[in-house]
Amino acid sequence: MKVFPRRRGAVLVNSALGVALLGAAALAYTVLDDGTGTAAAKAPVRTATVTKGTVLATVSGTGTLASPTDAAQDFTTGGRLTAVKVAVGDTVTKGQVLATVDTTAAQQQVDAAQAALNTATVNLAKARAGVTTTTVQQLPARANGSSGTSGSSGAGGSGGRGADGSSASAPQADQPAAAGPSATADPSAQTSPSARATVPAATAGVPEPQTTTITTTKVDDAAVAQAEQQLATAQTNLANAQAALAGTTLTASVDGTVASVAGRVGDTVGSTGGSSSSSAGAKSSTGASSAPSGFIVLTNPTGMQVTANFSELDSLKLKKGEAATVTLNAQSDSRFNASVLSVSPLPVSGSGGGSAAVQYAATLQLSGDTGKLRTGLSATVSVVTGEADDALSLPTAALSGTGASRTATVVHPDGSTERVTVEVGVEGDTTVQVVSGLAEGDKVELASTSGSNGFPNGSFPGVNGGQGGNGNRGGGTGTGGAGVAGIGGAVGAAGGAGGTGAGRGGGR
Repeated sequence: MKVFPRRRGAVLVNSALGVALLGAAALAYTVLDDGTGTAAAKAPVRTATVTKGTVLATVSGTGTLASPTDAAQDFTTGGRLTAVKVAVGDTVTKGQVLATVDTTAAQQQVDAAQAALNTATVNLAKARAGVTTTTVQQLPARANGSSGTSGSSGAGGSGGRGADGSSASAPQADQPAAAGPSATADPSAQTSPSARATVPAATAGVPEPQTTTITTTKVDDAAVAQAEQQLATAQTNLANAQAALAGTTLTASVDGTVASVAGRVGDTVGSTGGSSSSSAGAKSSTGASSAPSGFIVLTNPTGMQVTANFSELDSLKLKKGEAATVTLNAQSDSRFNASVLSVSPLPVSGSGGGSAAVQYAATLQLSGDTGKLRTGLSATVSVVTGEADDALSLPTAALSGTGASRTATVVHPDGSTERVTVEVGVEGDTTVQVVSGLAEGDKVELASTSGSNGFPNGSFPGVNGGQGGNGNRGGGTGTGGAGVAGIGGAVGAAGGAGGTGAGRGGGR
């Protein structure tokens, strides 16, 4: 066959490129097989040694600081502010007067309640005294055994008793009076026959009537009960009025530092501390540890606590009394020891809805000097939920499986390996406690983290490098793909060259 000059040149070029391509492929195979393959085969086995130490299992959460003695101070009786005796930053003691409101209306209520109590006291005394009635009653007549009679005459006889019962001696009409020094010769001194009449029987025998005075008192029980009820009501009203009067003075309920004041003299405040010109900060609706709000807020860093949120899985591991470490987010070098006080059985408000993860709040008590801390500082909490001291341990990655029973590959000094069962205890963050199955000093094989051929992604670098160019039968020029750096780049370059040659020879 006769070969034209143009075609002869194309054949020569293609032949040269084909030889170059085959050489590059052979070189790549040789390098990969002798280099990486051999290196992978001879790679040393990674092991971990069983040692003794402390294994800690912890769970973490985030929260904010708050003092249990932080308190909002509010008036119990509203009114117009007449005095505000403190300012932000002042240190106050329990019982100290902070502010006052006008007492006019409250004092009037006390006076009215006192007057009502006085009236009720008098009414009760009258009801208990009852109504007294006095009556005069005649006693029955009693018989009298003696009565006045006339005397009889006779020798040596004595005179009869008079009407009054006394003994009397009456001279006889036919006998003169006895002579004596005191005798009277006047004839008119003689008693006439008519003068000897006796006292009428009706007057001398019937005694005078006797009378007695009877006094009775009647008490109405219903009236007494009503008066007692009115007295009790009056006493309650007076106590309430006195409390309202006392409520016009606002005093500190705890020792602390004034954090905020929500009013000034002349403002009108209510019993909840709201002011007509300014209002106290609103409480947060997302957490129980938000700062309190009131007319005056007192804060005290003594006994500072932190309320942190934990995932639902971690919250199940929390128990009262567990030790913890609190780190301030603003000062990572400031760490405080703490202990769990309580774990809420209810989820945090707002969690659990939609795709949000459920969280539960736990309150922890900080120990040490917390005098420089402030309410509201954010912190990270790490709680120790399990601890094993002086225990055998090794990295968690050296064991396979889950639960209390797992497996490990022990590497013996002669290089041989053995698969054993390992019982584990406390599972820490990076290590696990070995209860049985391994001894101190044993070497355990770690799982390999590289690919089967020695490369992390399991493929050769640049193997998918350049692709050959496409020839154009119309005589166009093909373009070679750019090879990735490395051996694949060389292969790609060769492929690109082949495409160029094919393009050139395709047209007629």
